[in-house]
Parts: sequence; structure tokens; C-alpha cells
Amino acid sequence: MKCCLLTIITAFVLTSSFAQSDFIQLKKNNKVLELWFRGDNIYAQLKNGQWINAVIYKIKDDSLYLRPYIVQTYVNRLGLPFLDTTFYGLMTIHFSYLYAFPKKDESFSYVKNGLIFVLAGGGYLVLNTINTLSDNDPLFASDNLPQLCIATGVLALGVVLGLTHKSTYIVGKKYHIEYISVKPSS
Repeated sequence: MKCCLLTIITAFVLTSSFAQSDFIQLKKNNKVLELWFRGDNIYAQLKNGQWINAVIYKIKDDSLYLRPYIVQTYVNRLGLPFLDTTFYGLMTIHFSYLYAFPKKDESFSYVKNGLIFVLAGGGYLVLNTINTLSDNDPLFASDNLPQLCIATGVLALGVVLGLTHKSTYIVGKKYHIEYISVKPSS
């Protein structure tokens, strides 16, 4: 009985000693895309257009206390490169001042941003032009013109996809940030 009582008291003390902290989350409709807690790294664009890389020092009362940092490569006395991290002072911002976040680990990004189409269409155009001109054939001959048109269409599709593809989550109508306070309600 004493062992059971001691276990219950120990469990109660341990669970009550863990402090929960407020957090923010990036959501699309009701789906959570990202979560940030105290101590996490955050890379975001602010409303003034500045991109910031920082460690979240504290989240409290709808404000983020950030410690911005930069990682730079330096050369030591032996001529070998090494990385050095420089931390700056605390920066307080309201979470609504965050404007955009980069998309992480996007699958098939080379298809979505049109890179594969640009490479395929442009590569075929260059290769076809070199081969046709080296054979002293007319470039816009009736048998070569459909191939050039298809390659140009693939290239144009890649350019359009590249112009319309967004590599960031822009906070606004589609994406929004929620501040979650874990304080007990009175």
C-alpha cells in the first residue's frame, strides 16, 4: 500500500512539474501544417518583407520573443572553413506580424515549379536545332515543325508553372496563424 501511494504521489509531482508553454500553429482551414513551441527554430518572412531566422525564446500573450541568428562560414588560420553562429538580441513581435513561411519538403517540386518541363522543352529545342542545322536541313521544314511546336509548348508550360508556383505559405485567406494559450482558464 505504501509503495502504491508513493508511486501515485511521485507521478503527481512529476506531471505537475512539467511546465507547458504557449504555442502558435500555421493552419490551412482546419489542418495544422506547422507548430512552433518555445525553443524551436522559426524561419519566416515579416510583413515588412524581411526574412528572419530565429530561435523562439518565449511565446506569451500573443507575442513572440525571438532570438535572431545567422550562420556564416569563416576561414580559420589553417585555411579550413568552419561555421560560426552569431546570435542577436531579443526581438518581440506580435504573431500577426508574420507574413509568410517557406514550404518544406514539397514532393515533386521540380514538376510543380515547372523545372522539368523547362529543361525538357528547352533541351529538345536546342538539340533539334543543332542536329537540323548540322545536317544542312531547313529548320522549319514541314516534318520538323510539329516537333518544334511541341517542344515550345512544353517549354511554355514550364515557364507558366514557374511563374504561378508559390514556394511559401502566405498568411491571409487560405493560411492563418493561431495562438494557443495553455494557461488554465479561471
